[in-house]
Amino acid sequence: MALYDFKKIAFGFVSAEFERAKDPGLILEGQIDYKSSIEEALEGQKYLFLGYKGTGKSSLGEKINLILSDRFDKFPRLVSLSDFPFTPFSKIIRGDVEPEAKFPAAWSWILLIYILESFARDESATHPDMVTFRNSVDAFRQMGLSPAADPASIVRTSSKNSFKISLPGNLADYSWAGSETRPASDIPDFVESLKELIRGVRSLHNHYLVIDGLDDILTTREIQYKSLSALIFEVARLNQDFYKNGVPCKIIILCRTDLFERIPGANKNKIRQDYSVEFDWYHDPNKPDSSLLIHAAQLRTARSLGSGVNLFGRLIPESYHGKSNAKTLLDMTRHTPRDFLQLLAHIQGFCPDGKVTESAMKSGMRDFSIKYFLPEMQDELSGYATPSEIEQVILALSRLKKRDFRFGELVRASSETKAPLGDERLYEIMDALFDCSAVGNIQYKPGGGTFYSFKYRNRHMSFNDNEAIILHRGLWKALNLV
Repeated sequence: MALYDFKKIAFGFVSAEFERAKDPGLILEGQIDYKSSIEEALEGQKYLFLGYKGTGKSSLGEKINLILSDRFDKFPRLVSLSDFPFTPFSKIIRGDVEPEAKFPAAWSWILLIYILESFARDESATHPDMVTFRNSVDAFRQMGLSPAADPASIVRTSSKNSFKISLPGNLADYSWAGSETRPASDIPDFVESLKELIRGVRSLHNHYLVIDGLDDILTTREIQYKSLSALIFEVARLNQDFYKNGVPCKIIILCRTDLFERIPGANKNKIRQDYSVEFDWYHDPNKPDSSLLIHAAQLRTARSLGSGVNLFGRLIPESYHGKSNAKTLLDMTRHTPRDFLQLLAHIQGFCPDGKVTESAMKSGMRDFSIKYFLPEMQDELSGYATPSEIEQVILALSRLKKRDFRFGELVRASSETKAPLGDERLYEIMDALFDCSAVGNIQYKPGGGTFYSFKYRNRHMSFNDNEAIILHRGLWKALNLV
């Protein structure tokens, strides 16, 4: 048995939610605060945290919730949109209204309900008209819209044909004029009333609404992209309104980069530049010692075995046959914390005596490729392709038996399967695989040089079917490519 047992390092789990439930210390003590994201989320102006799957967005949300949950002066609320019903959502605002007009009002309706409820739990919160404030909170509770309702429940309740708004008549003082019970078609008027009501809230405490679950939204449906676009831009407006009026509240969104890039909107770059933090862990693998992923793994190593134990050098040999083991392992990943930590966790299964041998490393990489990387690729395609199409693409890639190939070769390999995919459909799926860095492009330079383009290295890269295609190294073993 090794003096320091590699198997005893808690590298973590695939899901941040599961990690929090099983070992919250991994999130509190074993996580790098990328670009001071915690401080930026809680104290700064940036509210949109972008990153591809596995880059740590959900971990940020869980950490915010954990560190603030025991604070008497902070009120965090983490909500998930993972099962969000977009079709009913589009029916919250009645009438023949363009999505650009009705979706922002629908999002404000949902978000303001959470914020109102959050202030209702704050004993230090004050309002010039506390009677109307308390009556409004009670009315939402009686309508079944708070406090425990999830976003999906609020949407389904609000979009029913039988839904009626029942709020105190004195809310009319805040812009809406009418009786206490009104049809759901009046929701936009109530939204403006709620905004005005919340502008009057003051508190010694800070309130945070963290929106997560967008990693689970994979879609080609236009309505979903328009809905998400409205969410991001409406949150920007609400946050600015809160700040301008001295309301101690902030809404934070954790969003996939590829989703953000697909949504419509003329001012996306302004939002991206002024109000977002992008999780980009890529670092030149030829200088692995400077990689934040290596530091993240070392942080969890020290947490499990002590601060004096080095992961590379003490537990994992620096090199085999003159090649850096850190670089070898980094090359097996898309340079995300989830990929790298899961790779190390898979290697642990082949170290019965706690030592990382060359054989254990190779077996672990093969296991990672088959049990983690290929299923991750399949998950990335979910929503963009049907299960049958995903199966056919994997079958076609397996038939090629090549790490790099031309698009025409893939088309021919697909044509030999039982359910061949057309050129256009195959291109769309390969484009999605490029976006999640499962494949890259190869440019052959004059004089014999070779340049590899992967999305995780440069987010501005796009798939080119006229160039050679290369499978990510993490897929090679799963597809039995020697």
